[in-house]
Amino acid sequence: MSSSASLRSLRAVLARNIRHAREQRDWSQEYLAERSGLTQVFVSRLETAKAAATVDTLEKLARAFGEPAYSLLQPLAD
Repeated sequence: MSSSASLRSLRAVLARNIRHAREQRDWSQEYLAERSGLTQVFVSRLETAKAAATVDTLEKLARAFGEPAYSLLQPLAD
């Protein structure tokens, strides 16, 4: 797998995990944005894999969800 393909794949895993964690809690994007200190537009771009997350962003999201940051990068079981 090329490095750009693996990056796209990891971005897709993160996007799916953010949306899954948010929807399990019945949170809106706006509420997640407020809890994490991000903007709703950025949360939307992360959930659609149109934006890349920094380590700092992962930490903010993990803190908002009350989960370890690595859990946002692990593929969900189908």
